[in-house]
Amino acid sequence: MKLYLATGNQHKLDEVRAVLSEFGITVEKLDDKGTEDKNSTIQEVALKAARELAQKHNKPVIVDDTAVFFTAYQNFPGAHPKLMFDCLGYEGLLTLLAGKARDAYFLTAIAFCLPGEDPILFEGRLDGRISMVPFNTDRDVLPYERIFVPEGSVHTLSSLSREKKNSISHRAAALRKLGEFVVKERVL
Repeated sequence: MKLYLATGNQHKLDEVRAVLSEFGITVEKLDDKGTEDKNSTIQEVALKAARELAQKHNKPVIVDDTAVFFTAYQNFPGAHPKLMFDCLGYEGLLTLLAGKARDAYFLTAIAFCLPGEDPILFEGRLDGRISMVPFNTDRDVLPYERIFVPEGSVHTLSSLSREKKNSISHRAAALRKLGEFVVKERVL
């Protein structure tokens, strides 16, 4: 069984491959991210891009879109975490949380689409909190992994091994739902 992941992010590709291999699914990189409407929800972005790319490339496609939310602010950083980090950096993000609740969560929407069919959406969520300072700034990880402490942990995501992160992450939760669906429904 083979799926094609639309991404330019090697970390994401590695995680998707690791998790879906549990279901006997191989994943190839699709060098096309499709159209992304910045005013849409992550669910809408994933569904639209999956449909578009499955048709365009005539392959079974998965598209992942992830947001991070600080509960102290409505929909922030939200569906544009990279933009917010690029604009504010750690200093700005952490300053915004000074004196505020530090609860946060990641939400991932993964759309799976076969050519000629409607896409199916799978979601995963990881609750936690934002640390007071970034950790592991020398490690090659996504920026929010350096400040996000998963619920029940004392360590940021950046401090966890890839295996441990893949066992609890928002993306892994959505991917496992996808993997179970593909195996149960025998769609590939």
